[in-house]
Amino acid sequence: MALPHFIRRLFGQDRRQHKRHRRPTLDVRLDGRKMRAIDWSLGGCLVPAFDPPPETPLKIGDTFEGRISGIGLGNSGDCLAEVVRLTRNGEIGLRWLELDSHVFLEMSGLIGKLRR
Repeated sequence: MALPHFIRRLFGQDRRQHKRHRRPTLDVRLDGRKMRAIDWSLGGCLVPAFDPPPETPLKIGDTFEGRISGIGLGNSGDCLAEVVRLTRNGEIGLRWLELDSHVFLEMSGLIGKLRR
């Protein structure tokens, strides 16, 4: 039985503020690796495990400068993201710290369309 949303948030199990989307797809380039996000939102994204793994293991709080493309963007844009979660499968939860303005506007517009 699933806990009500407010209880999960109270215990820190679910702190997401933005609904996650799988479509349209979002591509992220981090640490020289291009990967398709598993899901994304205005708050961040979840990406697959790095393959091969980085020489220095990732940890919560690590930051990456990268590029975002896909989701209908005419041009890719820069981003700064922080690692906020590492799953048992090696997936990496990222929180956007900075997004190029056109990337943010495109994401915002898409989310408005996806809600309809």
